Amino acid sequence: MASFSYFIPLLLEAEGGYQSMSNDSGNYNSLGQLVGTNFGIAAKTYEVWIKRPPSVTDMKNMLKNTALDIYKFWYWNKLKADSINSQSVANIIVDHAVNAGPQSAGIMIQRILNQKFHKNLAQDGIIGNITIQAINSVNSQVLFDEIKKARHSYYYSIGGAFLDGWISRLNKFSFSEKKKASQ
Repeated sequence: MASFSYFIPLLLEAEGGYQSMSNDSGNYNSLGQLVGTNFGIAAKTYEVWIKRPPSVTDMKNMLKNTALDIYKFWYWNKLKADSINSQSVANIIVDHAVNAGPQSAGIMIQRILNQKFHKNLAQDGIIGNITIQAINSVNSQVLFDEIKKARHSYYYSIGGAFLDGWISRLNKFSFSEKKKASQ
């Protein structure tokens, strides 16, 4: 089964520290104030977590452990990634959820499972037990490759100023089912 602890290094490599970019909508709180992001946590996401609009100071002072708690709770757990047999598949699915939202990731994986593996899943974006069973019933390497192709297509369809960064981030993911020495 996949483990959040093995996903963390990939996540932290992709999602650095504090940044404030006026052309990134994730840097604005609900008041429309440019407050930035930290560890990849968008201002509005952090706002829900702290139950008020964050300030620049709040964003800059976000603890790494708080960011990891948010990722575990709202992304990893929401997608039931602990129940996915392949660490590589869990990593690439949850990373897409971090980048594009859990529902987008769910719809993408359900579409792939339906079209490429002849499953008959509702494409509702909710990764529940039926979707997890479907994920675990197919060849992990082939599924991983299909997810990577779908993510490439998704990013190219959006285009824009962040395209190169999104593609670079995605290209860091590779399929490997070798167990870590510490396991």
